[in-house]
Amino acid sequence: MVTNDGRTVRRDSQAMRRRILDAVAAIVVRDGLSGMGINALAREAGCDKVLIYRYFGDLEGVYEAYAAQSDFWWTVEALTAGIEPSRMTAGAALKLVVRRHAEALRARPVTLQVLAAETVERTPLVVALETVRETRSLALARWIERRFAVPADLDAAAISMLLAIAMNYLAVRARSIRVMAGVPIRTDKDWQRIFAAIDTLVDGVLPDR
Repeated sequence: MVTNDGRTVRRDSQAMRRRILDAVAAIVVRDGLSGMGINALAREAGCDKVLIYRYFGDLEGVYEAYAAQSDFWWTVEALTAGIEPSRMTAGAALKLVVRRHAEALRARPVTLQVLAAETVERTPLVVALETVRETRSLALARWIERRFAVPADLDAAAISMLLAIAMNYLAVRARSIRVMAGVPIRTDKDWQRIFAAIDTLVDGVLPDR
């Protein structure tokens, strides 16, 4: 008789969890947040909804697990990789972090879908994203504060927030329009222009020196 050992069971469990979380992405991108539900998720994952309850507790547990993944929102490690205070000013670090933030969002269609919906839909998935976003944003701020000297009279937190929100909005809008206020926002070349403008703004408050 052939039996499964513990490792096989764990692999099967991990594979099913992965299928369920992948199904979240597929539904959100195709049908939007309104298309999500236990039955729809079970159909998309090709499993019994009992397994969803077993592995995640409920739909909110699925959202929390999905939001916790690095492919839903960037990690501090990803945004700060290679940034060394001994070789980089605070202004240069902020420019690079903002650029990486925007690039991370543009590569995440599920995240963009949730960001687009969060002002009008207060769903558990929106809340899960907010929680992860706030937690990692605060962790990023602490990482920078520990390594760079920022002028005491500069509200770095508010400045960073405004730059990040601008990137969020443009990344979301670029899914459906090509130009905003006469500035193209769709292609990689367009975004290089946007990043250059961000660099100019950062130089105004944190000039390299």
